Amino acid sequence: MMRIALIAAGILLAAQQPAGAVFPETDSAVERPPIWAAGVKAIEDGEYAKGLEIMRSFVEEDPKDADSWSLVGFSLRKLKRYVDSEHAYQQALDINPKHLAANAYAGALYLETGRVLDADKRLAVLDELCKEGKGCEDREKLAGMIESFRKTGKVSEDW
Repeated sequence: MMRIALIAAGILLAAQQPAGAVFPETDSAVERPPIWAAGVKAIEDGEYAKGLEIMRSFVEEDPKDADSWSLVGFSLRKLKRYVDSEHAYQQALDINPKHLAANAYAGALYLETGRVLDADKRLAVLDELCKEGKGCEDREKLAGMIESFRKTGKVSEDW
């Protein structure tokens, strides 16, 4: 019943183009239903609880969906539920260790929780992906965040 309500809401809310500011590129070729785009849009609009609910429905249906796990982690991080967020990012990385968003966002989580060495590990993965021609913008952003954190002890950018 809940899934049907979420699908109906997604059809009403989804934009014609997939949302891109939070999750510009998926790592899979999975075709997504409109409710998934509605979940991304909710997250982009700062409606993290709503986006979380939608993305959780996807990981419940397909526990091997690294893209949705990454967005679950993103939403939880924005809700300051750091332990749960880290678990969700780890789920995404267990499925796909080279997942761009999960690596980048986990790096931001580690900075937010004062774990710069763990953020460095995520940056190292993004370094390798950038050499392959993927995720260079994410790599640069995380590198800048780490550098700023080392200088100020604060997370300078909100991602």
